[in-house]
Amino acid sequence: MTVPLYRDYRLSDGVLSARVWTNSGAPVLVFAHANGFCARAYDQMLTPLADRFEIIAPDLRGHGRSRLPADPGTHRSWDVYADDLRQLYDQLPQPPAILSGHSMGAASSLLAAARLPTRPVLALVEPVILPLSVNLVARWPLHNLLKGRFGIANQARRRANGWPDRAAVARRYGRHKTFSSWAPGVLEDYLADGLVADDNGVHLACDPNWEAANYEAQGHDCLRAARIVGDRAHVLKAPRGSTVVNQAGLRRRGVSIERIDAVSHLAPMEAPDRVCAWIAGIAQRALR
Repeated sequence: MTVPLYRDYRLSDGVLSARVWTNSGAPVLVFAHANGFCARAYDQMLTPLADRFEIIAPDLRGHGRSRLPADPGTHRSWDVYADDLRQLYDQLPQPPAILSGHSMGAASSLLAAARLPTRPVLALVEPVILPLSVNLVARWPLHNLLKGRFGIANQARRRANGWPDRAAVARRYGRHKTFSSWAPGVLEDYLADGLVADDNGVHLACDPNWEAANYEAQGHDCLRAARIVGDRAHVLKAPRGSTVVNQAGLRRRGVSIERIDAVSHLAPMEAPDRVCAWIAGIAQRALR
């Protein structure tokens, strides 16, 4: 089995770190993680794909091991992630054959794909596709009116962010209902790169204020990107807590939507084997 390694990519304003499963000559799959997480949280889902792909899983700006500016005060849209991903794609030895991602990472991959001269296949797990009205408001001069309006953003700002050691975090999170449905080992994978050591112990690699700003930075246009990409994009939707809100808008633009049963928005953490199989199926049908 391929053992993943870390690789740094120099972007225009810093360093993007990625978890890489090398497979010379194989098609390239780039996977982008969800808000507040990191690439390593998806090890169990991605590792089985390493026998058929070279996998590049970056830590997005403000997350994990990447070293890029992340100012919540100036954050307006996920286009910044699309720009980062484009710069990453340009440094790969061959263009990516599959773009994949989860939640914010899925939406950002869609935005990035629309800027490519050749459209890769997209396997998007629970992309955040909100009603058009939300995105329009976020582009107005009075976009700051959205601040504090998203309960999930307010919750992120209140998140604890300092513990004496990693074991203390594991104990706290292990008792939380959010993590109770995760597959064995996924929480440990997340905490490996989701925490950073400091003089007082450890803190979150993704600052809670940046996580909150991501929820409110909705000035991008995923539906425009979907219109450009069309039927190259495939979406996997969960039955509980789904962020694929505007399904009709995606379908009108040619995007296919499939459902995965008995999981929530965090499907890659709860059922990494089934999400892995779905990505592999999309790739097999598209690349044969």
